[in-house]
Amino acid sequence: MKKYCFFLAISSLFIFACGGPKVVVAPYDPGDPTISKPDSVPALAPEDKPVFDEEDLHGPFLPPEIPPTVYEPYVRRAETTAPPLPPASNSCHLAVEVRNYDGVDGCGILLETDEGNLFLVGVPPRGEPLETGTRISIGFEYMENYEGADCGNADAVIRITCKRLLRVSSGLPRPVMCEAYDKPAEWLLGLARDYSATYITRFPWKEGRYVYLMESPFGQYLYDCRGYLICKPRKNCLGFVEDFSQGVIIFEG
Repeated sequence: MKKYCFFLAISSLFIFACGGPKVVVAPYDPGDPTISKPDSVPALAPEDKPVFDEEDLHGPFLPPEIPPTVYEPYVRRAETTAPPLPPASNSCHLAVEVRNYDGVDGCGILLETDEGNLFLVGVPPRGEPLETGTRISIGFEYMENYEGADCGNADAVIRITCKRLLRVSSGLPRPVMCEAYDKPAEWLLGLARDYSATYITRFPWKEGRYVYLMESPFGQYLYDCRGYLICKPRKNCLGFVEDFSQGVIIFEG
């Protein structure tokens, strides 16, 4: 019995010293059909490979396109018929727009009535000089024997006897074509930069026109689609809008 126990102990020590049974792994044979190969990603065909334009990656990056300012056309008397002249009066009753016709048929500043008459001012009026883009009401008389520069686009030459400011200057040489911008045109974007505007919102306006409300650090500015200033800071310009629920933001600064 003692011999058996001694032999068992010696056998256990021998197995422990040899590290126990070993697992033998056969080397991988790539030609063996019984061994499954790992999945591989198929190579892209030349026409399937993505193509990158160097300009898309490195520029130049062009600024977004800005719609140009489109002005209303000049009234050219050579192409249109003059409406009847209004009667002269010394009361400030006739509303006119101050237009810059510089370079058109030898003319400079002309006064355009709502009916379409074009007046050349033969004598500079008293007080502030005429400013392009303003709307004024005037009293006037016709000058029959005017001997100044010839302006072929004027219907008559007048002397202003009184004037009253109705609307401040738009800062534009003549009215802009009324449009519903989805992004601001050049004239509107220029104003936004001048005022450091953060938003421009388009609203519907009277007679199928539009107005544009600019929010700025100085307050609100409201312009109609022809480029005329309707409201400026210290007033609630949104109060001039008929339906502010129809506003569409077209610019964020």
